[in-house]
Amino acid sequence: MLVAPAAPVRAAGASLYLTPGSGTYTIGSNFTVTVKASTGGNAINAAEGSISFDKNILSVVSVSKGGSIFPFWTTEPTGAGAANSSGNVSFGGGLPPPGYNGSSGKLISIVFKGRAVGKAQVRFTSGSILANDGKGTNVLETMGTGSYTVAAKEEPAKETATPAKPAAKPSTAQPEPVKEVVIDEEYNKPSISSPTHPDQNAWYKENKVEFLWSLPASVTGVSLAFNKEATTDPGTVADGLYSAKTFENVENGIWYLHLRFNDDKKWGTADHYRVMIDGANPLPFAIDVIQKESSNWPKLAFKAVDQLSGVQLYEVYINSLEEKQFSLPEDAAQDKLNVQLSKLEYGEHTALVRVVDRAGNETISTAKFEVQPIETPVIKNYAEEIRSTDNFFISGTALENITVRVFIQDKNGKTVTREATSDKNGKWFHLYDGELENGRYVAWVQGENVNGLKSLTSEKVSFLVTPPVFARLGSFVINYFTVIVSLLFMIILIVLLLLYLIGLARKKLKKETIEVEDVLRENMTALKQTVEAEIERLNKVKKASDLARESEKTRQVLSDSIEMTEKKIYREIKDVEDILK
Repeated sequence: MLVAPAAPVRAAGASLYLTPGSGTYTIGSNFTVTVKASTGGNAINAAEGSISFDKNILSVVSVSKGGSIFPFWTTEPTGAGAANSSGNVSFGGGLPPPGYNGSSGKLISIVFKGRAVGKAQVRFTSGSILANDGKGTNVLETMGTGSYTVAAKEEPAKETATPAKPAAKPSTAQPEPVKEVVIDEEYNKPSISSPTHPDQNAWYKENKVEFLWSLPASVTGVSLAFNKEATTDPGTVADGLYSAKTFENVENGIWYLHLRFNDDKKWGTADHYRVMIDGANPLPFAIDVIQKESSNWPKLAFKAVDQLSGVQLYEVYINSLEEKQFSLPEDAAQDKLNVQLSKLEYGEHTALVRVVDRAGNETISTAKFEVQPIETPVIKNYAEEIRSTDNFFISGTALENITVRVFIQDKNGKTVTREATSDKNGKWFHLYDGELENGRYVAWVQGENVNGLKSLTSEKVSFLVTPPVFARLGSFVINYFTVIVSLLFMIILIVLLLLYLIGLARKKLKKETIEVEDVLRENMTALKQTVEAEIERLNKVKKASDLARESEKTRQVLSDSIEMTEKKIYREIKDVEDILK
């Protein structure tokens, strides 16, 4: 049997119900009604309820917790005395994680006795079933009812038999009277119940057994036997007069109580009551971890044996006891049960299998296993530097036909994920379709095959997103333009000063003025050509790393040109100053 986890579905609502839901019984007889819970696919850890009945028709002999799925009780099931006076039975119990999940979880058993002729309704007046979800969500949707008829006792069947007609006699003779023959079907048969083992078809692990029966007023003695024979006659020797019997430390197996009543007339018909006891855990078992292909998940294979009541279910947990991964019915036709694992991270894991028999005994086995990662994709090419208006690309090799997840992370740790698919040759390529702000980024990849197995993450690569070249050059030119304009302004002021001085000594300074003008014109023309040449050279730069280096060269060239221009102008000014002295 191959079991794989299915997609999550919404569980149906849970319910409380009574079994049997109906029946006909005679006055004075006892019958057992079991309160059960169906979880509707939910794991539950608590339930409570209140049950009402017609106390004029029924009375409660006993209320039992034997065989219940609940080991803990918040409201002890109401005793017979209180239940008789109120016409109500209440209970509340629970169990620890992972809880219970099933359709026939036994909660309590109620032994009723028919006390008057009529039809009695037994119904839930309140109830709740709490999910094992950490929130105590009430998942109860429906509550069942029961209808039980109490009928009068039938008198023993009577048949009349007419003997063969006698030979003819004188007419004066009177005919012989008809003799009445009484045939007894069942006479004064007990009705046995057990508050500790109320269901004769269920296995229990409790080895203390209590039996109850009602004593009619005419009974003067009882005879009983307790053994493993189904139809033993307890005999016609009275063991006493009592209405209950308890046996302690009963060995595992199927046992029967045989009981007869004796009244002032004769011994009655025997009644037989079966109890099935299994206090032994299922036999220890091993978990085999099978992984035939490295590209697929491992399987867990196991098979448990219970020699008495038999295995009822398996529960499989992976790594955590908080959440049950699988719940499997026992399948005797299989040599081993197989569980296909999935959706696990690579690395070491622990599997725990809990086997429960039909009496509630359990055996646990564990196994460690490791999920190996598939081959890691390799990054072969990527854009080391792009402009903010461009698209980032990345490519490489991997196993064929797998999903390659691409992770891109900015300097603040924010990560975006994209997917690519490798072809039959194992090649993959991804062109990022989003916008990336300026800054430094890292990228890496991880593979996942069609079965969901993942690889380790690849080595990380780094790339840079920069603004467009024209924006970078624009900023650079503006900064240098500001310096150049300032220098030109200073030079113009100096020239105007010189012109003023020349106006005072026009003749004397005419030659020097002409020389100053020539020097100024020649050097400003040269400076302009230098600036244009440097801007043209910077326009050809594409990478940010080259831009920084070329910018430094340009700065040095312009600085040298300005310094040379200054020296020449100062030299001519010095000549003018010498003339003015």
